[in-house]
Amino acid sequence: MPDAFDGVPLWILKATVLALGATFGSFANVVIYRLPLGRSIVYPGSACAKCETPIKWFDNIPVISYMLLLGKCRVCKEPISIRYPLIELSGAVLSLACLLLAINVGFEVADLAGLAVLWAFFFAFCFLLLVITFIDLEHWWIPPSLVLPGIAIGLLTNILLGDLTGVSWLDALIGMVAGGLPIWLIRVLYFKIRGHEGMGLGDVFLMAMVGAMLGYVALPFVLLAASIQGLIVAIPLSLKKKIADPPWEPEEGHEHQETMGKTAVPFGPFIALGALQWLFFGDAIAALLFQF
Repeated sequence: MPDAFDGVPLWILKATVLALGATFGSFANVVIYRLPLGRSIVYPGSACAKCETPIKWFDNIPVISYMLLLGKCRVCKEPISIRYPLIELSGAVLSLACLLLAINVGFEVADLAGLAVLWAFFFAFCFLLLVITFIDLEHWWIPPSLVLPGIAIGLLTNILLGDLTGVSWLDALIGMVAGGLPIWLIRVLYFKIRGHEGMGLGDVFLMAMVGAMLGYVALPFVLLAASIQGLIVAIPLSLKKKIADPPWEPEEGHEHQETMGKTAVPFGPFIALGALQWLFFGDAIAALLFQF
């Protein structure tokens, strides 16, 4: 691993992407909270959910401010959910992981600009998956305003910079179609058999985004891993009757996910988990599978 890129020491790059990741993690919290409510993710600034006091910049430093405030609003002392610093930490960890991945993907990255492009591509994917996961967990909804731009980013980046990302434009195009079409067919078939939806359109678009980003080669593993991990979580919860019905009746744009009888679990987070596993460990997974 190089010690520097264009004269910039690697430790500075690591510190920079950690800070950027935590900052984007803070922004992810805004998107997760506001997007399902139909509110602007840009304006107004952050405020306490209870007393509505605007949050000063020094109380909005990712992770650090939460620790200094002991997890409470400075004004009304309302507890702040631990989810906020955890998502900020997740953003930082994913950002650093994306930098290391960009360095070690096996392709020639000659300069800092090439490294930055690879990091931005990988981290944009991770950011979208992070936001989608928490929105789907809470609202049983995968916003089209997240997955459709993700599909576009995947296609355009791989079309223009396929030599850098390692995914050709054809692989990305096939991946988009092959990712969305099977899930759509499963969705239609499930509805024909059971008389109600088992997956939302959001799952279809999410798999299409995964295919556009990672290429068609990743899809079998992502779908298999998502299904297995989803069942591992869903079956024990179902037996304990801990799985609740979705918080609303299915409607256009808010279809709930995989259903088991009258209970349901969101499938999107498991797709996201499988995609992250392939992104960071795809070479090792492929090598292991090809041994059999």
